[in-house]
Amino acid sequence: MSEEPSHSRCCERCGTELVSCLFCFDCSSLQPLSPSTNYFYALGIPDGFELDLTLLEEQFRQIAGELHPDFYMNSSSAEKKLSGRASTLLNQAYDNLKDSFKRATYLMRLKGKGLEWNERVLPPGFLEEMFSLQEELDTMLEKQDQPGLKRFQDLLDKRRRGLESGLIPLFRMLESVKELEVVLEQLQMKLNAERYLQSLLDRIQVEETT
Repeated sequence: MSEEPSHSRCCERCGTELVSCLFCFDCSSLQPLSPSTNYFYALGIPDGFELDLTLLEEQFRQIAGELHPDFYMNSSSAEKKLSGRASTLLNQAYDNLKDSFKRATYLMRLKGKGLEWNERVLPPGFLEEMFSLQEELDTMLEKQDQPGLKRFQDLLDKRRRGLESGLIPLFRMLESVKELEVVLEQLQMKLNAERYLQSLLDRIQVEETT
């Protein structure tokens, strides 16, 4: 499903096959970075929506440890810069893959290259429902109705989980159907809906921190 890395899958120094495209564990060397580095390859995990999150965490910690600035204090300025860039890319990859909706968006952009993202594609009646929920949230925030906000947050979380559960069968379909545009549009619809729900949740979280 993912794009092919533009760099070699073997270490630039020792020729060993790489687990992560960022670092060679055999000869402890940093690897050249590519602008199109695949997040899954950066973390050394199989690509796909259904991830082993424990493996993701383990790989992140192991690779992050090798990229720690303390190991490059006496290195050349070029190697220090490379380790910093690799660390930044690793953090970006981890942040995008640990969250199911960010992971879905990333995979969809890989699979649907050239697909124009239409933010107006939403489930039938969803936008009208969001307007109603937004008005309800405005009222609760104005009244500082904490019990109401907690119930509202639980409702939104439940809706997000429902959207998330619907992503799995769609990504499985991507592996077997020829009409990818149809499945990609359904994925886009769910991801757009999630963004609306998350925007409401963000407003509640801002209220909790003020």
